[in-house]
Amino acid sequence: MFTYNQNNINQLAKTISLDRLSTYLVETKNNQELALKLYLWNSKISAAFYIPLQGLEIALRNALHQELSKKFQTPFWYDAAPLYTQSKENILDAKSKINKSHNSIDPPHVVAELSFGFWVSLLNKSYHQTLWIPVLGKAFPNAGLPRSEIHSALNHIRILRNRITHHEPIFKRHLEKDYKSIIEFIEWINPVTAQWIDKNNDALDVIRAKPKS
Repeated sequence: MFTYNQNNINQLAKTISLDRLSTYLVETKNNQELALKLYLWNSKISAAFYIPLQGLEIALRNALHQELSKKFQTPFWYDAAPLYTQSKENILDAKSKINKSHNSIDPPHVVAELSFGFWVSLLNKSYHQTLWIPVLGKAFPNAGLPRSEIHSALNHIRILRNRITHHEPIFKRHLEKDYKSIIEFIEWINPVTAQWIDKNNDALDVIRAKPKS
């Protein structure tokens, strides 16, 4: 059991920095012990989101990759699809990173190297006519929603993912709703995968164990 005496609190504040703790201190009305407990819980819930977010990202990129490969009749679709400049630059960057790591610049490595933001961008309105209508709508057979709503839901999840990745506070978000949105999004791709992920993570338990401020 960790003891929150003043010396330990001071040492933790020094290590973490008061700037980083400031958001938590405001939330706990300057109670240092509660702020540190909230900070720790924020880290725990960020970690607990790893399995759902990983499941969503892998399901998403594989679903889009499969549909694009079928449409352009090659797993190297990223060299054939009508992509905009930014998307092409993302692909070139991915290939460069793969080359530097001495791996093969093949579809499995390229698909894995492309960022979550790249996949989200393929669903924005600029690709509505060229990719969504003929190709990418098929990646979400259980959604029954327009592209704009699917993109909006995914972009909301992207913001959560980025905050977690950059070790930022997420405790003010409606995290139970965020979790349900992630599972629902995976259901749009594959309900079995969504159920598997939902039954094999503890995100909801950690959310409900948030310390009282």
